[in-house]
Amino acid sequence: MSLVGWVIAATAVVALFALALFHAVIVDRQTTLDDMNEQLEEVQVENEKLRLYVARAEAPDRIRAEALYRLGMVEPDSRVYLSPVELAEGAVG
Repeated sequence: MSLVGWVIAATAVVALFALALFHAVIVDRQTTLDDMNEQLEEVQVENEKLRLYVARAEAPDRIRAEALYRLGMVEPDSRVYLSPVELAEGAVG
């Protein structure tokens, strides 16, 4: 084989090796991307569960039930609402 033939063969081998290496890198990166997408989906599902938990925990009926039954609080017989009184100018409370 002539020198030109060897150069062409060597170039072809190097090109094929580079192509195989490039393909391996692409496959590795795709696997990493797939794993990250799977983790993202899992975190999103967990986030939705936690949002539902918070919504239920903040519900007024649940808070009232916790106060009455678990904490032993009682409801008042009546409610008194206070309103602010405006003082005259220069008057001290």
